[in-house]
Amino acid sequence: MRAHSTLTRRLMASTMPVALLLSLGPAAVQADPLIGRNYNSYGLPGAIDTPSAEMLPDATLGATLSYSDLARRNTLVFQALPRLTVALRYGRFDITDDGIGEPTNDERRGYVWDRSFDLRYQFMDENPNGWRPAMAIGLQDFMGTGFYSAEYIVATKTINPRLRVSAGLGWGRLASSGSIGSFGDRGGPDEDTGGKPNVDQWFRGDVAPFASVTWQATDKLALSAEYSGDDYACETGDADNCAREIWVGDKDELSNNINLGATYQMGPNYQLGAYVLGGKQFGVQFSVAMDPRQAPFPSGLEKAPAPVRARPAPSADPDGWSGAWSADPTAQPAIQKALGDALSKEGQTLESMALDANRAEVRIRNNRYIQQAEAVGRTARLMTRALPPSVETFVITSSEDGLPTSSVTLRRSDVERLENSEAGQIANVAVVTDADPRPGNLVLNTEEFPRFRWAIKPYVATSLFDPDEPFRYELGAEAVMEYELTPGLVLAGSVRQRVAGTTKQEAPGGMDPDEYEDLDTDYDANGVPRVRSDSRMYSGNKRPTIPRLTLAYYAKPTETVYTRLTVGLLERSFGGVSAEALWYPTNSPLALGAEINRVKKRDFRDAFSFRDYEVTTGHVSAYYEFQNGITAELDVGKYLAGDNGATLTVSRQFANGWKVGAWVTKTDMSEEDFGEGSFDKGVTISIPLGWGTGDPSLRRVGGDIRSLSRDGGSRLRVDGRLYDKVRESQSGQLYQGWGRFWR
Repeated sequence: MRAHSTLTRRLMASTMPVALLLSLGPAAVQADPLIGRNYNSYGLPGAIDTPSAEMLPDATLGATLSYSDLARRNTLVFQALPRLTVALRYGRFDITDDGIGEPTNDERRGYVWDRSFDLRYQFMDENPNGWRPAMAIGLQDFMGTGFYSAEYIVATKTINPRLRVSAGLGWGRLASSGSIGSFGDRGGPDEDTGGKPNVDQWFRGDVAPFASVTWQATDKLALSAEYSGDDYACETGDADNCAREIWVGDKDELSNNINLGATYQMGPNYQLGAYVLGGKQFGVQFSVAMDPRQAPFPSGLEKAPAPVRARPAPSADPDGWSGAWSADPTAQPAIQKALGDALSKEGQTLESMALDANRAEVRIRNNRYIQQAEAVGRTARLMTRALPPSVETFVITSSEDGLPTSSVTLRRSDVERLENSEAGQIANVAVVTDADPRPGNLVLNTEEFPRFRWAIKPYVATSLFDPDEPFRYELGAEAVMEYELTPGLVLAGSVRQRVAGTTKQEAPGGMDPDEYEDLDTDYDANGVPRVRSDSRMYSGNKRPTIPRLTLAYYAKPTETVYTRLTVGLLERSFGGVSAEALWYPTNSPLALGAEINRVKKRDFRDAFSFRDYEVTTGHVSAYYEFQNGITAELDVGKYLAGDNGATLTVSRQFANGWKVGAWVTKTDMSEEDFGEGSFDKGVTISIPLGWGTGDPSLRRVGGDIRSLSRDGGSRLRVDGRLYDKVRESQSGQLYQGWGRFWR
């Protein structure tokens, strides 16, 4: 056994790099980022339309709805790092018929919806005691059709606690009027498939200044004025200055470049704003912001844990201290039942137990607490109450669907001595190791296995970003079932019955669903397999559907290798066989995996029938856990449409379970075959229910937000992938949540 605690080493590893960084460079670099309070109409910190160099508080997740006669913007913003802000926007633009040829679908509709992404990085801090402002560089709508495409460099300075000024230079949209020079030819917008970073346009073309001043009139009311280089040429029909003719609108031209606005803070999370653009157009906006680190119930509403029970003196219980009790064959069954019952009341399952005179190992399954460290701590407390005095060594092994992941070894005397100390002290004496895959003398808890669980609950399914109807939904009832024959062998499935909604069965290309089925083909006109582009053919069923019905077997052949084999109806569109292996030492930030699948496309109506399309897919994967809860994942392999490529996913998970991430996939499928968007990309959000309710729970809400559902770069959506299943009880996550050990 290693001499030092793994948790202690992780603590040193996480603080030393920070200390080294802080020891370099001038003191100014050590300052905190300049934080802004007000959101602009693009959903980022700023005045009205123009940006500032301000950041949001680290990890803030916000949303802004902005409406005027010139623009409707819906923005989701996330402070990914203290100095890096990212945003996803969905905007609507009114358009007119250009009078050339047959009207396009957009022209018939009279408007178009467009997606955009923003990045802002604060590269210099403000010196509050000197002249130096905070400075940031930004990319606005930096890929795809780029209707809002702009770049900027901006400085913000705090004049006094209530007054801030910003000034900068803008390109693209921010320089559509008032140009003071040019940096080469910017070129035209991407009118093709879109979705690609428009690198050749960044910081090119005309450049114009912008400036703003914001006065915090009261603690809640802020007033802003700005000079903007955006004159809304396209929206007001100024075809000479609009690079996108088919998107020209017919609104009244602005009178000048001055915008005025006000925001009112309604409590810590809500903000209402109003503004006037160019003395002509009136707009309103509403913003909401949440800090994942600040829960509505920061202390939680779970009941207090059982207190640690100190052992009596040896003279008071000589038999218990001697270990003679271990020779009694009835001792372990009685102790195991008592401990299992106590753990069950704590929302945990005792899978198995090994017990001798001096050492006890329990394998537990955490069914309640978002932090595995809290489950381990509560188990240690209960072990002091259930085990005879001679047992000094506690080994608490976390298990996920029968997979023993990590083992935390504690001395009972340390648990007794440190109960009322801060969690870091028990971390110093805890040892985290890879769990032994062999059962050894562990005795299975036969009262728990086989186990059957079921539930009937409502469900909501949504569809976003459709040009004709940006938000669609389906409501219904879902019956879910799980039958675990023995730890690691799980039969699971679900049945759904639609009740109401706006989603309906639709075929790609505007075809009638029956007509599409009669074609009896799973390929488009270019020969690309339709693995996702006809996913709406699975929607709108009035009969019950079976989204998933699988038999999964999980195993751990060595201390650091995990395996999974899943067969059945793997997802709504595909069924078949999926196999996976993962190498993941508990004390390593690096994990490596491989997956192979042989699947066939499911029928649109008959739950147990299949179509003709069949494919073998597979990936090799690397996962790396950085500091601050940041994880990167790289998957390289073959996708459902037969294309080959790679997916990069970066996510950040907080100690309370919040998770926000983004992914991008690029394969050898051509942009023409892929269609609009050029390649797959999106963001993912996962929020634990316990964060909002205060009651401990492993249930989550959230999902993936992708702009389009295309065939290229699409992976099989199989449940139970090993990395996510194992990660929560590895030492990195245990360390992140160790502050809840004594909760």
